[in-house]
Amino acid sequence: MILFFVMEYTEQQLGEIRKRFAVRRGRQKFVAIPLLVLMLALYFASDKDAGTVFGQSLMVIAPVFAVVLLGTAYFSWRNWRCPACDRYLGKGSNQKVCRKCGVALAD
Repeated sequence: MILFFVMEYTEQQLGEIRKRFAVRRGRQKFVAIPLLVLMLALYFASDKDAGTVFGQSLMVIAPVFAVVLLGTAYFSWRNWRCPACDRYLGKGSNQKVCRKCGVALAD
């Protein structure tokens, strides 16, 4: 069940919320695309017979990749929030309206 507690915002405030949301969406893309490229590079650069990636042992690469992945997940969790109510927006990347507070995030 989704409950909306709609607050009244002025047009100026709504414009600022949309701008802040656009910045957050841009940061999500800025982080997601390089992470995808890194994952593909690791996949194609792996030598399964030797157990290496880019010539390095999996014992070195795996913890580094895990830290990068966890850091990206934490960043995404903190970044992907409604600018109006600061609640997590969920897994969808094309939000138009916050499901928690009902404010329009994009046109």
